[in-house]
Amino acid sequence: MEAISAILNKHTKGTLYFGIDDNGFVKGQQILDNTKKDISRIITESIEPKFSYSIDALTLDGKEIIKVSFSGHNRPYSVNGKYLMRMGTENRKMSNEDLKRLIKNEDYSSKWEEELTNYTIDEVDDDTLFDFYQNAVSCGRLEMKLYDKERILSVLDLVKDGYIKNGCCVLFGKNAKVGLKLATYATDNKVTFLDLKLITGNIYNLIDKAIEYILGHIFWKTEIESRKRIELPEIPQKAIREIVVNAFAHATYDTIPEIEIGIHPSKLEIYNPGTFPYDLTPYDFIEKNMPSYKRNRLILDVLFRSKDVEKSGTGFQRVDEACKENNICWSFRKEGYGFFFEFIRNKGKEVKITENKISELEKKDYSLIEEDIGISKKDMAENVNKSEKTNQRVINSLIDKGLVVRVGSNKNGYWKIVNK
Repeated sequence: MEAISAILNKHTKGTLYFGIDDNGFVKGQQILDNTKKDISRIITESIEPKFSYSIDALTLDGKEIIKVSFSGHNRPYSVNGKYLMRMGTENRKMSNEDLKRLIKNEDYSSKWEEELTNYTIDEVDDDTLFDFYQNAVSCGRLEMKLYDKERILSVLDLVKDGYIKNGCCVLFGKNAKVGLKLATYATDNKVTFLDLKLITGNIYNLIDKAIEYILGHIFWKTEIESRKRIELPEIPQKAIREIVVNAFAHATYDTIPEIEIGIHPSKLEIYNPGTFPYDLTPYDFIEKNMPSYKRNRLILDVLFRSKDVEKSGTGFQRVDEACKENNICWSFRKEGYGFFFEFIRNKGKEVKITENKISELEKKDYSLIEEDIGISKKDMAENVNKSEKTNQRVINSLIDKGLVVRVGSNKNGYWKIVNK
């Protein structure tokens, strides 16, 4: 474990063999049923922060050995509280000055997203990328008259020599494994939950799912303005979106991350599985007008083009301003492998839950069904100028809210209005 952490601090990646001595002679390693599991457990328990690794059992010169390959870009790494650096064949303890120098000089940006995968552009989900294309073009941050999958990925610097980068996989991949935990709790601790969902997917789709879940599970207040009834969420929607997008944009992706949304009676908690810049807090970005620390340059650029993020470094300022305007307090705390941002919910406000509050897209689809119960999903998507995949999420939401149902098959069935 000391060798792994020391090599990570020196080179950010390496390989360790069990069963080969320091002179390169194959001695062999007894491998039992739980050997690999034991090594994995000890790595997880001993070394912080997390990093990616693989454990393989091999046969060399007729003898069994174990190969551990590892990489990580979140230096410094500690083993049981000790900081070591690989020097030749030794694991030397780092001095306080060595540690300060490593932290100060360590590039906060991620190298992982730049690395090439073994996947071609066929791994990119066409519906997701097309939805991004429409949004980026409509807000004027992508100039491209016709949809061209390969050209878009090239412009975004997500492909090289025919292979897509890691950043592209987590943004638009068909088989992306970014995790999202959505939970509503009965109390302010995490003992009893009222609702729990664990889903995986790519960043671009999960951002919308996270925001939809929050808006569907918090209170809404009604205000009368110019003879119109206006329903507003108890926490400003733009503040919610900013923190959710921040969690996805700045997460650490060289391990499989899991963004968490926790809705408690007195707070909305959003967990970001990415270390915050050393010795800084959101207040530094608000009060000192500091520039953004770009952990994931490629991911941030893509989200900027679709207007999911705005000018770098101003996100916390916008959140703070929106919260002050609406008398909402917030807090922030760092944890070992990430940080939490909490919106404090105001108790006692005259609010109402509007579980069946529907979006503009849902209203459009609902109206189309009212006009023609036989309308196909393809025609609905074309009418609202969205991809079929994007519009399917809208249809699913209408069904989940008990407003419409599908009777019969997709090909020969029809729609039925359940509740107006």
